[in-house]
Amino acid sequence: MILRNPTIDENNLLFVYGTLLSGLNNHHFMQGATCLGPATLPGALFDLGEYPGLIVAGAQALPLAPVMGELYEVEPVQWAQLDALEQFDPQSVTNSMYLRQWAGVTWLKTGAAQSQRAQVAFDGSIQN
Repeated sequence: MILRNPTIDENNLLFVYGTLLSGLNNHHFMQGATCLGPATLPGALFDLGEYPGLIVAGAQALPLAPVMGELYEVEPVQWAQLDALEQFDPQSVTNSMYLRQWAGVTWLKTGAAQSQRAQVAFDGSIQN
């Protein structure tokens, strides 16, 4: 059973699935964030060479499959640093390499999976 009872501020949640994961080359950018544990998100991953790209909607995302990742509670001051890494410009979608959007994730919390709303970065070059 998946519970829907947010106990934390969802505005500060980030689902990571690529090089930001524990043990991978960009994980140091997550320093200061709290890892809440494993999570899944329905979507499709694409091999873009040095990093994966994710889409969560549109024809290229079908069929949706669970994408494994980690759920983090990010401090508000960390968003700018993460946006710089992902080359996300909140003022210009056109000038952004990655985009951020809200998505429903399943936090595989010990005891019971829990549905959460979190932000996730996806590659803006993959057309939906």
